[in-house]
Amino acid sequence: MKTESICPRCLKKIDATITCDDDSCSVLIHKNCEEHGEFFIPHWQSFKIYDYVEKYDYFKHFINKYDIAGSKNCPYVCGLCNEHISKTVIAVIDLTKKCDLQCSICFASFSENEAEYEPEKWEIFKMLKFLSQLKPKPPAVLFSGGEPLLRKDICEIIRYAHELRFMTIIATNGLRLASEPSLAAELKKSGLNIVYLQFDSLRDEVYEKLRGRKLLEEKLKIIEICRKHDIEIILVPTLIKGLNDLDIGKIIKFAAENSEIIRGLVFQPIAFTGRALNGFSIGDWTDYNFAEEVEKQTGEIKATDLFPVSIMTPPIIVMSRFMKKPWPLFSCSPHCGIVNWIYVSNDGRLIPLNRLLNFDRFFGALIKLANSIESKSKPQILLTLFTAALRSLNWKLVQKEIGLLNFFKTVLRVHMSPTYKSLGNIRRRVFLLGCMAFMDRYNFDINRVKRCVIHYVTPDLNIIPFCAYNNIYRTQVEARFSKKPIKLRAKV
Repeated sequence: MKTESICPRCLKKIDATITCDDDSCSVLIHKNCEEHGEFFIPHWQSFKIYDYVEKYDYFKHFINKYDIAGSKNCPYVCGLCNEHISKTVIAVIDLTKKCDLQCSICFASFSENEAEYEPEKWEIFKMLKFLSQLKPKPPAVLFSGGEPLLRKDICEIIRYAHELRFMTIIATNGLRLASEPSLAAELKKSGLNIVYLQFDSLRDEVYEKLRGRKLLEEKLKIIEICRKHDIEIILVPTLIKGLNDLDIGKIIKFAAENSEIIRGLVFQPIAFTGRALNGFSIGDWTDYNFAEEVEKQTGEIKATDLFPVSIMTPPIIVMSRFMKKPWPLFSCSPHCGIVNWIYVSNDGRLIPLNRLLNFDRFFGALIKLANSIESKSKPQILLTLFTAALRSLNWKLVQKEIGLLNFFKTVLRVHMSPTYKSLGNIRRRVFLLGCMAFMDRYNFDINRVKRCVIHYVTPDLNIIPFCAYNNIYRTQVEARFSKKPIKLRAKV
């Protein structure tokens, strides 16, 4: 498949081809820079899974123009430009460059560009107000850094975002929560919804390698503090081949054992940007076989139980008929990430949601419904949902694990009011399992960038796709808004 990429050395845009390596059955991106030579780089999952998720890219049913290769300007005019297909689902705001760790794999820190970047509170409020006025409005804001909890005004920022009716998420190492447990109560009161917690392993030697010191005891303490204050957690392990890729199954089991407070588990294979450029090599990639490792290490979740995020397009179109302010579509490339919801049975078994509900049958009905949604009344929509669920259920398993009445109530509530609360008691037995393969300058694919739904917001109110920001724009933005003059590396 033809696409466009960038040279990993000079960042100039170059043609690229995505192909399958016959020997390893992995997916490679092949590109050639006139100045810096030829590159064959591991691009994603195994070819089997790469091809499989294409089938479930349901966003393709709702756009007229899917072939987005051959653009003139991408990725050098972000903000968002008119070539970008997707709207913002998660808006990311970096609150500071300060951090209480010096992680060897930090994608946000470049040794040659140590900016003092920390937007003023009024600038952050301006960014949040700007986001709240977008149509459609992003449902969630993720505060990142650096370490966002180092800001003294963090609770004020969370409170303002909460007042604007955003789902609020903090990407954090959590250390300040461990040392100041009272902060968790303040954050909860301010309206914090989710702690997006750095969590690489259940072994301290992994933290020593990646984060510079032992951290497991503190990580477990943070989880208990969040449990006490009912702040939901998404665990975020960074995966590196040969270091913690064999811990995948143990971390999934840990999440299942704590599913009443752990809402999700999102693995992030190492991306070679920031400090990771200094101490790691392309041989440390592990994302191309994540799905197979899940199957091998759990024995319960199959590789084909994981689906692209864009599978959620038809349900969101249906949900929009019941929402005052509809969500943007989860229209990212099927190769940006794979997910499923895992139900934890009474005896601890892991049951992917597609075992309870036949996805092909149910989503097939939703695609038809979504394509004719404007002509349907709300009672007609609810009847179609009810009928689709009836025809798609694994009746025996649903009755045993959840109860049929409870299940049908949940399906209808989720589509009419898509919140965690709408899941009812099931919420405490379900967690999201996913893998988000963020791109770096080596495996950069402009076709994926154009469908990105996770966007950074800058102080001058530009919106920039996540992977474009971290590979092309970050150093420029931070230099421009740094509190001290710094020497900016050459622009492309």
